[in-house]
This record gives sequence, C-alpha cells and structure tokens, in this order.
Amino acid sequence: MLWSKCVGRSSVPVLCYHNIDGNGMPWAAFMRQMLWLKAHGVRTISLDRLERFLDGEALSAPSVCVTFDDGFRDLYTRVAPFFREHDLHATVFIINNRIRPEDEPGTDEPITAHEAHREFLVSGARGAWMSESEIRSIIADGTFAIGSHSTTHVMGVMPPWQKPEKPDHWAYARWHAGLEQGEPPRMVPEFTAHLYLADKERLETDDEFFARVQDNLSASRGDLEKRFGTQVTSLGWPWGAAHPIAVEAAQAAGFRLLFTLENGPVAPGTSPAHICRLEVRRKKGPSWFKSRVAIYSRKTIAALYAWMRI
Repeated sequence: MLWSKCVGRSSVPVLCYHNIDGNGMPWAAFMRQMLWLKAHGVRTISLDRLERFLDGEALSAPSVCVTFDDGFRDLYTRVAPFFREHDLHATVFIINNRIRPEDEPGTDEPITAHEAHREFLVSGARGAWMSESEIRSIIADGTFAIGSHSTTHVMGVMPPWQKPEKPDHWAYARWHAGLEQGEPPRMVPEFTAHLYLADKERLETDDEFFARVQDNLSASRGDLEKRFGTQVTSLGWPWGAAHPIAVEAAQAAGFRLLFTLENGPVAPGTSPAHICRLEVRRKKGPSWFKSRVAIYSRKTIAALYAWMRI
C-alpha cells in the first residue's frame, strides 16, 4: 500500500525516540524513516509551530514532530549532523541531572539506555549523555529545540508493605549493587502517584505532592533557560505518564505543552496539557512506521484507531 498517498494534515503525529543503535532505533532504519518523510513532503515542524496548529493555524503540508527523550549523546554525534544535512528538525527533552560535566569523557559507543541509567544511579557516570556545550551546539542553528524531561527522571518509593512489580528495573540499581540495604520497595514513576514519606510513615498529601512536582519542574525549567538562553515551555513526562495533580503543578511551573506516551490525534482542539506521542520502537519495520504516520496524520482515523487499541 502507498501509505505516502494517505498522509493528511488534520493531525500531527508526534514521534518519540530515545537512543540510536544499542537498544534503541537502529541507525539505518532511523535514516530510512527520516528520508521517507523528506521524500514525501512530510515536514518536521517545531513545537512552536505545533502549538499554533493546536490553536487553529492550518498546516500548509503534512507534518510530524520528532522528539527525543533523555538527551543521549548520539544526538550530538550522529543525529544532529544528519538532520542538518537534510534540513530536518526535532526537540530533545533534557534531564537536568544527566547533563554531562565538560571534563567527563562522552561515549562514542552505541548506548543501551537502561544500562546508562543504571550506571548513573550507581556511580554518577554521565558519559552516555550530552554535555552543556554539546546541547548548545545542536540548538544553535535551530536544528534542535529543547524541553524538559524533569530534573531527576527517577522512580519514587511507595509504602513498604507493597512489593516491587519489576525488581529488575534500572530504578533498583542501587539495591542490585548493594548500595541500599533491606528489601527493595515498590517504586513508581515519580510524577504518577503520591509517594511514601518514610519519616512520617504516610503518603504525601495532595499539597505535598503538588509542591514536590512544582519544585522539581520549576528547577528544571529555570536551569535550562539559564544555561541555554532559550524559553522552555514544553515537558515530556518521564515514562510518558503523570497524575492530574502533577499536570496542574507543571502548568504552575510555567509549562504549556505536556507530552504523554498515549495514543491519539494531535489536532486543533487537543489540550496542550495532554499531547499524545507515538513511541517508535526498534523492532517495528518500515510498513509499521509509514502506516502509523498516515493513521495519526488524520484526526478522525487517529481517534478511531487509538480507541480500537484500548
């Protein structure tokens, strides 16, 4: 099927990637995806342009938004040069405490995301991530823009009587390494639930939850704006999910565009506080990519398809 003939302009697929090669999208497949978009007149638009589209400004051509979570170094070494060559554009959601110090060597090897996060929790190593100067270089010419992926990107602790659901997850790296003692607790993405306060032997109140999230995200936004001299109003939720209280806290912290990893159309009338993204996984082939760009570029079809997948 010629999926390129089916791409519309009533919705914008927002594509989510993490790393290239390693356990991420194979480089050759990624290049083919981007060149297919380019060859068939599908533009890679900025989040500013996406926001205007949500406000009702029509698209002049089929469009996607390309986003990357975490800020891994392969964006600097591989993706940014390729994007410059082909006049492509993307946004990277940065984790503030993973920005690599300038005096720490950055890796040129393929990155395995969960191993990079695991090593950071155990030793503080940040060789898999970009440095401040590297981030500055990829946004200087407008090839990339930046948003927040939170200050910390961790999981938080739940009550001790709740058992871990995924004890092999990288969030438990300090227990695996013997740096934390006792039975590991159940942990959840830090913006998805009221966390357990061990010193008070209870869960957070709504106000405490709100304040924690607002403090984290305000610090992230302020730090990014100070470092890079650019306005930061977009947030990619870690793990693509957030509690309604966290959404309110993010808005209070000054974020306008909030991105999930749920499926659905992104069209005029879509709430900027709940923008769906399509995670592009490494095992999906060319037909999957082309068909999903076509499906999620048409508002009604995207809504129906997302509903059928529930």
